[in-house]
Amino acid sequence: MQPAGLILICITCSVITVLTESLETMMLACAASLLAVSRLRTKTRSEEQSFDTRLKERLIDRICSQRQSRQVTDIFSFFCLATGIALLGTLGGSTSLATIREALTASYRPERLDLLVGDGSILGIASIVLFFVGNAAAFGLFPLHGVVQNTFESAPAGIAGATALLQRVQAAVVLWKTAISSMPGFESTTQLMCVVFGSCSCLAGSVLTCRSDAIRSFAGNLWITWGGVVLIAAASGNPVESARNTPTAWHFPTGLETAAFSLLASAFAVGLMLAAEQWLSNESRSINFAEDVTGLGQQRSSSAFAIACSLLTLSAIPPLPGFWCVAFLAGNAFLPGVESTEGAALVPNLAVLASAIVVLVSLLTVSARSIRFLSLMFHHEPIRRFDISGGKLSIFIGLSVSGILLWSGLYVGTVLAWLHRLPF
Repeated sequence: MQPAGLILICITCSVITVLTESLETMMLACAASLLAVSRLRTKTRSEEQSFDTRLKERLIDRICSQRQSRQVTDIFSFFCLATGIALLGTLGGSTSLATIREALTASYRPERLDLLVGDGSILGIASIVLFFVGNAAAFGLFPLHGVVQNTFESAPAGIAGATALLQRVQAAVVLWKTAISSMPGFESTTQLMCVVFGSCSCLAGSVLTCRSDAIRSFAGNLWITWGGVVLIAAASGNPVESARNTPTAWHFPTGLETAAFSLLASAFAVGLMLAAEQWLSNESRSINFAEDVTGLGQQRSSSAFAIACSLLTLSAIPPLPGFWCVAFLAGNAFLPGVESTEGAALVPNLAVLASAIVVLVSLLTVSARSIRFLSLMFHHEPIRRFDISGGKLSIFIGLSVSGILLWSGLYVGTVLAWLHRLPF
């Protein structure tokens, strides 16, 4: 099947997951999405012709082992999702998300306190844990980030970017439909899972960026880091009630709005970086080392500008949108969300505050690594000749996406007003 058809299947599965209120339909959509993505991952980018037959055989063996590990991970993910869906249906006594939501609201959010059933059921806690574990590989979360990382390194740029984005969107929709919107009374468990997975992914991604020399692997590790940022942003506003009946177009963004904004900003930035790397690569010479972009700013200023916008966005440098993502995340982290042990007052959640600090430290590490690429591109003499594939079209696309990133950073209020209209 052609990649365009597989990508269309993945998009259709995400739309179905957003619209469905049935657990069976959601499980079928997840299964179809996993199958389509597994077929997409079979596409590998063309490598340089090796002069040594042993090196070529070693490359083939590595690709085969990666495919086997991906298949095992997909089976494990689907098993966790199916088990989590079964437990959620058992807990709510139905396969309808609306019915489950009403049943859990009556039990854990009753109008009268004497009807409160107590702490969250172990079935609900286990279901949330399984949902997060089952979606960890698709979301690109540590320690199941290997599948996404291998796809960035071995697949063509377009396939790698599309697969990573579609998987993350599908996983985010499943978590939003189940753990966040359909399980009232289990907010603390959902928040804890977001904090744990998000903090680990931020730290792991930032450490891996320190070992990255190729733009392709650097982009993959940044995608892992920002997967953690998205989860921590969602956790920072999870227990806080948002004001809906206000006359203003938007207020301070909620945690889910910040998470959606972070997902969009990172998707544009990583996609632009992959596209720029693809334009610079050719069959005889690929971008495998940081030194390969030395002097790019003097020869191909448009491509260097596109890569610089991506790096600065993902390093949270103002006024680009990555900075506002971190700023809103930090602001939400200081909102009161838990009851104080010394009184009835509400205080910020300590775990969310600690995870916000982890995000700042991780992005500082990413910024330090990004400086090397920027320095090589703009402050050194070229050591190779850069031939841009695609000609004027690639230049136009790169400048257009860079302009979108700059505009969304300068006019962040407009973007957030759009996000505020979404049914979060």
